[in-house]
Order: sequence, then C-alpha cells, then structure tokens
Amino acid sequence: MKNGLFTPITKRKSTQESTGHKILNVMSIALSKLVPFAKHPFLTYEGERLEKLADSISIGGLISPITVRPNIDGSYEILSGHNRVEAVKLLGQEKINAIVMEGLSDKEAERIVIESNLNQQSFADWKYSQQIRIIKIYNKYIQENSQQGKRSDLTADPTYVHTEHKSADKQTRPKTRDKISKQLGISATVFERYRSISKLDDGILNSLCDMLDEKRLGFMAAYRLSQLKHGETIVIINFLKSNPEAKLKGSTIKSLYDKSKNSKDNDLTAEMIKELLFLEPF
Repeated sequence: MKNGLFTPITKRKSTQESTGHKILNVMSIALSKLVPFAKHPFLTYEGERLEKLADSISIGGLISPITVRPNIDGSYEILSGHNRVEAVKLLGQEKINAIVMEGLSDKEAERIVIESNLNQQSFADWKYSQQIRIIKIYNKYIQENSQQGKRSDLTADPTYVHTEHKSADKQTRPKTRDKISKQLGISATVFERYRSISKLDDGILNSLCDMLDEKRLGFMAAYRLSQLKHGETIVIINFLKSNPEAKLKGSTIKSLYDKSKNSKDNDLTAEMIKELLFLEPF
C-alpha cells in the first residue's frame, strides 16, 4: 500500500467554513477514538463493495478526509466517512485524516450526515427503508420551519398585509418541501407520499419498511396503507406478519382504501379486511 494514504498534515489555526462553524483542524485520528453517528440512517458497505473501496484507497490514497465532531469523552463522532473508516480498518491502518468540526448542534450534525450521503449516492439508489428514514428526518425539519415561519409572520413588516406586491413575493417563494424534493430528485407529489408513510407509528413503520425492502408490497400499496385508519393498518400489517408468504396486490389495497375512505366514522372490521386480502405466493 502506498505511503500516501496518511500523508502527515501540519496542524493549522482554526478557520471558518461557509456555514460559520469552526474547523478545529485537519488531523490524523486513531481509529479507536472514532464512533459512528448515533442516529446514522444509512447502511454501510459490506463484502465486495467495501473491499473495492479499500482497494481504491490502497492504490490512490485517501483523497478526502472524513468529517467528525469531538465528544466530551475524547472520542470523535463520524459525520461523513463511515465507509472510508471501515475500508481503512480493513487495510489494517490505525489512523485516518479527519476534519474536526466544533459547535455543531445535533440537527446540524444530522444534516451533514444526510447531505454527505446524498453527494455520494442518489436517493433512488437507497432501499425503501433508508429513503423513508430520511424523509422522516426531513419531515421534522419541515414542521420546525413551518412553526418558525408562523412566528416570523407575526413580526414581519406591518405593511405586508396591505401590499399586493409583497403578498405575491411571499406566494412565489419556494416551499421547504419543494426545495427538499428537488434535492432528492423526486416530485413534490411523490415526496408527499413518502411523508405520509413516514408519519406512521414506529412499530408499524418498521414492519412496513421491511415488507417494502422484501418486495412484499409496492410503494403505492404502502402509501395507501398509510392513508387507512390506524386500526385498519394494524390489522393488515399483523395479517402480513403472520402470513409470511402473503403479499398484497395493488388493486386489493386500492379496494381497502376506497372502502375505508367511504366508511366515514366506522372502521372496517378485521373480518372485512381479511376477506379482501389476497394471498399470492412469491
């Protein structure tokens, strides 16, 4: 392996990034001091894919340092570079070059994790379970921005409500949702469907994500399930969990959705739902 993998870097004074956060320095950090991001929503490379990355680093060196933030216990939390760390471990190295950032809130750190992964892979490359976890995080940001927007409206220019020109500017301003959907490379409509799925309770959502990844149901079927009443969704999920060979046809979910939508206050009973479920072996 080339010696260039860990070219010594002279420590430099703290500088400011465009985000306004300090870079303490670029330094070589022992792998034993690194810990993964606490809520890392992505799967790391394994097997052949990890070996290819290790081979690339072995030949050309580590081109880009990883990004970390310091913990109070002296360890460093990885924000960008989880796969590079695993590849370097595979090569038997003990240290890795890293950009150390301080003053990051958990939310800011989370954004770095997500956006660094988006720079490496497209949204479409991820499994449904990964996609939905990311949408769940972004949905939280949208809700926070919405609340901030309401508060800022109260303190905005008092002439705003009296000026049509200002009102038109406000209406044409891109929504947070539209900005995010554009960044992910999906339409606003598809983004809203993902949001609907991501709002399900964690227990139901985890089961639904597994079934999506296993191709036991399609994306639109999952969206329709998210539109059902809570009790109805639970009945269907439990049915699928207890019948591993079952998968749902889109037409069946559409029928359930239509019946639920037209049932007003009365939930579909478990018996009614099971009558409409169609077993289809893999």
